[in-house]
Amino acid sequence: MSPRAPIGALRHRVTLEAPVDAFDELGGFTRAFTSIAQLWARIETQSAGQGFVEQRLEESRRQLVTIRWRSDVTNQMRFDFRGRKLAIRGVADSDERRRFLLCQCEEIT
Repeated sequence: MSPRAPIGALRHRVTLEAPVDAFDELGGFTRAFTSIAQLWARIETQSAGQGFVEQRLEESRRQLVTIRWRSDVTNQMRFDFRGRKLAIRGVADSDERRRFLLCQCEEIT
């Protein structure tokens, strides 16, 4: 993202979600996600494809999600965008000036 982002560049509303583990009496756990914040984002599709996973055809999409800089975003979180779940695979500060975060995401199907 350029140093001077054009007005409206962050035009998609997304929900940042963090994992919450609920432990049971047998030592296992169930993972759920809870909403952390509503954010404005820019979403760009990086690649799309198909492949076989365990003898089934699955689609994969990778998106680059740009948000305003936050210190609490990790690769354990995900975005909810219009009902689509985007798992964060990597987080980078775009220009090391704490203005924007670039999140490499994979759509969960």
